Amino acid sequence: MRPISRRLPQENIAWPDLAPAGHDPEWRADGRQWLAALVIFLGCALFLAWPWLSGAVTLPWDGKAHFQAQAAFLARSIHAGESPFWAPYVFSGHPQVADPQSLIFNPGFLMLAMLTPAPSFAMVDGVAFGSLVFGALAILGFARDRRWHPAAAVVAALAFAFGGAAGWRIQHVGQVLSLAYFPWAFWMLDRAFRLSSMRFGALAGLFAGLMVLGPDQVAFLGLVCLAGFTLAHLVGGPGRLPRLRASLRPLAAGALAGGAVIAVPILMVLSFADGSNRAQISLAEAEIGSLHPTNLLTFVVANLFGTIGPGPDFWGAPSVHWPYIVNSNVARNMANAYTGLLPLAGILAWLACPAAYRSRMVALPILFGLMIAYALGRYTPVFPAAYHLLPGVDLFRRPADSLFLVGAVGSFMAGFGLDRVLRRGPGTWPGTAAALWLATGLLALAGGLAMALWLGRLGQAVPELFATSGWLLVAGVVLIVAQRQAQARPVLVAALMAFAVTADLRWNLRPNDSTGLDPVHYSEMRAGSDNETLAWLKAHIVQDGQRRDRVELAGLGFGWPNAGLVHGLENVLGYNPLRVAAYSAATGAQDHVANPDQRRFSPLMPGYRSALSNLLGLRYIVTGVPIERIDPALAGDPPIPVARTKDGYIYENPEVLPRVLVVPDAQPLDQDRLIRTGEWPSTDFRNVVYVEPSALPLPQGGTGGTARITRYGHATIDIAVEAPSGGVLLLNDVWHPWWFAEVDGVPARILRANGIFRAVVLPRGARQVTFRFEPVRGLLRQALQNRGLIASPTP
Repeated sequence: MRPISRRLPQENIAWPDLAPAGHDPEWRADGRQWLAALVIFLGCALFLAWPWLSGAVTLPWDGKAHFQAQAAFLARSIHAGESPFWAPYVFSGHPQVADPQSLIFNPGFLMLAMLTPAPSFAMVDGVAFGSLVFGALAILGFARDRRWHPAAAVVAALAFAFGGAAGWRIQHVGQVLSLAYFPWAFWMLDRAFRLSSMRFGALAGLFAGLMVLGPDQVAFLGLVCLAGFTLAHLVGGPGRLPRLRASLRPLAAGALAGGAVIAVPILMVLSFADGSNRAQISLAEAEIGSLHPTNLLTFVVANLFGTIGPGPDFWGAPSVHWPYIVNSNVARNMANAYTGLLPLAGILAWLACPAAYRSRMVALPILFGLMIAYALGRYTPVFPAAYHLLPGVDLFRRPADSLFLVGAVGSFMAGFGLDRVLRRGPGTWPGTAAALWLATGLLALAGGLAMALWLGRLGQAVPELFATSGWLLVAGVVLIVAQRQAQARPVLVAALMAFAVTADLRWNLRPNDSTGLDPVHYSEMRAGSDNETLAWLKAHIVQDGQRRDRVELAGLGFGWPNAGLVHGLENVLGYNPLRVAAYSAATGAQDHVANPDQRRFSPLMPGYRSALSNLLGLRYIVTGVPIERIDPALAGDPPIPVARTKDGYIYENPEVLPRVLVVPDAQPLDQDRLIRTGEWPSTDFRNVVYVEPSALPLPQGGTGGTARITRYGHATIDIAVEAPSGGVLLLNDVWHPWWFAEVDGVPARILRANGIFRAVVLPRGARQVTFRFEPVRGLLRQALQNRGLIASPTP
């Protein structure tokens, strides 16, 4: 049976009039040549990823502080027989199943978690790089369908996997995972349209769904690009009505397949986001994440502004070297667009090709331009218009994230353009493309020189400008040689071009402060770490039937806030941009607490000596500086550290309350108002609990009782109680609508209590209370309540 790629209808995007005599413009590679191209690509990919895979360096910043912790928690949970859907180790409890960055629904990390209970740094980094390599394989498949020259295909695949934002921001693992599925969805969608195939339509929907399972801005913009490609197919050229009819079945199959994949996880994320600290991002807040236009120079000059090198030497926007303040939260690696000079040559060749603006592939240059304009945020009208007109844009905070899609779309364009160049034959460079290539290089070099003169950074910029001139020369020579041998020695040409782009990326995107650091910097995130602070905490923390000590890790460095996920420490803070809104407001929890000044307090928790600290069971506070520098209220009578390690100071709060209490009296109180004002009617929490107003009869004047935790799992908590006269069971864990309770096997409502905790009314003689985290049931209940089909819990 003939391969599908040979049966696919070939659209008129070739250039038969451009090749000289003896050079076949319809030439195509055979199976062995494609196999050789695959081997070349995999070899180059292994070489580029080897510093991380070997353990010499590791993905820093978010790659360790957040995603290593998520992978470790997922693996520990699975191997301990616990649910990974709820994490008690950050923010006093967090709905992992609804967190878009939890990795629970990513196939690669799920397989890794099943293989080992303690994934190493190299393993987690390997899944990130492996995901990009997986995505690049789709570009090779697309290239074979389109009968590209194998050399063009290999360069495009390497540019996708290791260039652009994918290379500069590899530590943002969640967005990388979303990006990896985009080429597969694009390829399958192209096949579905060309064959009018429901099967490939369903596969396109499947990969688009997998992309959206990490519902970040990259996934969102990936859907926008797929929609744009679909629109170009439906409206471009003659025969629109027959084309629409032929496309209905593949599109319907894709919608069904994608919907089946994403329905429940996305509804959970949206529900969580609606009740989180980030229900919506304002336009002004989002525009702080705009890419400054001067950073477009990095398309040509990779390290012009010092992306690689000491942080203080970076002189691009935003930086202290500018004469005015650029209000931006775009880090230096986020502002770099360098994908390699051979891929850039291909992009320019495709932009200069008239065939690029025929057929549905016209979507590529349009989307490429729109994604660049979107990344520029406030500097063009595109992003503000999208913010107001396109639903979903207001969920994300950094338009510069669209550089991921610039790199992905640009990789396809690079393949098309390089294929065009190689098919023309020796000595027949496309004139417009050559002029565009020359003009782009000269303008970028001149622009970089002018900026260096303006900002007084000539000494730093000149070596980079000379280096870029050399790389431009190398790229030009490689293209001339490759063009001469393109058909006579296609495998040799593929190897030559692959090695050239690999050398380019290996040098210009080499491991740096943003992408690859010595693993010793993150020893606290390693399972089984011998860190003395962690060892002290593990030796002193008590977790028994009543007492479950919580900790706070504040101002210890970037890697510390999520260390609890790795080591099983119940932390009142953490590192996550998405948190339960009520908890964040009650405790002052921010995205991060790497630095001492990032610890904020609140009316309900004005400092460490507060009623809420005691209710939380916050026994040990570890700080990188003396505690009174974080909590000035302690300056007059600072506590004495119980231990001092090389990481910081350890303090003990002996006033903490038990995790569970049977309280005799309950009084109704507006919980949100309590959080806003911080005004407690009484702090005698052993005798009175303040619960949300409800129709439930509340106990008064009882004798109380006792409670003891018999099982404390991630998603199931069993508590033995003795309450002869009834009362209220107070569990000082974070209230969330997806938790359910039973008292002696009978369903019981969980009341929000003391601002953020859980309470259950106990009948006389109650003996056993069970709490279960059931996200699907909770989601269904919320949906029915929102539609008015069942009563809201609060009358």
